[in-house]
Amino acid sequence: MVSVRRPLPQPPPGLWERPEMTDALARRDIGAVFKIYRQWTGATQTQIAAVCGLPQSHVSDIMNGRRQVTTLEIFERIADGIDLPRGRIGLAEKPGTVPEPRSEPGSPAADVPSEIVRVYPTRAAVPGDLWRTLFAGARHQVDVLVIAGLFLPDGHADFTTVLRRKGAEGVPIRYALGDPDSPAVALRGDEEGIGDGLAARTRITLTYLASLRDAPGIELRLHASTLYNSIYRFDGAMLVNTHVYGAPAAHSPVMHLRAQPGGLFDHYAASFERVWATTEGA
Repeated sequence: MVSVRRPLPQPPPGLWERPEMTDALARRDIGAVFKIYRQWTGATQTQIAAVCGLPQSHVSDIMNGRRQVTTLEIFERIADGIDLPRGRIGLAEKPGTVPEPRSEPGSPAADVPSEIVRVYPTRAAVPGDLWRTLFAGARHQVDVLVIAGLFLPDGHADFTTVLRRKGAEGVPIRYALGDPDSPAVALRGDEEGIGDGLAARTRITLTYLASLRDAPGIELRLHASTLYNSIYRFDGAMLVNTHVYGAPAAHSPVMHLRAQPGGLFDHYAASFERVWATTEGA
């Protein structure tokens, strides 16, 4: 007998934006996600199990803390099953979500490397929840290389709290900002058309981050390098914000990468290491 997939109850608008759900997603706590989902939809464990392709006993164990979701395959089954926005738990968009590059007739088709999760046209187009999910979800490593990066502490009131918590949990955090007194920052400010404004933004960021100087697990340093990209690494995920002459980083594209041996991820990770080797304490 062929089983029929029972439809789930329609979730209420704004379910994924509710504070308790946002927190659960940032922690990738699927047990909490299931509980909140059931509370607001009335879905049964059996229904959730059916749409996610899991045994009902596994759903019960996950909800009661007896089983943890750790594999990419299961995260993807769950996201697809309950229509959970994939980016909120750091997953790549499904194939076909991002249009394939178009080529001229008669020219060979261009292959998009599979490690490119998505390309955002500007940094402002990167969902705020994706930044939160990546920072909060890191378990082994966080690296940040920017000139000012003021949008992070200025746009997320608990940014330093999240970093202090990650450092206290044993996650090494390396954070490199441009030296506001360096020629490289002055030149970049002139190129963006804001002059000393860029150095001022860097000093504001340093003020925001001052409490992290003595925080366990966090190294806050200054660099005097010419940056061609801002780099944000979270374990095996990375956001690379390109720098374009005459335009601020906020107006330039961002690549979301996932680690694959010998690919773009490693290329940018090596660039971070080269700059980090030149840094000095903030």
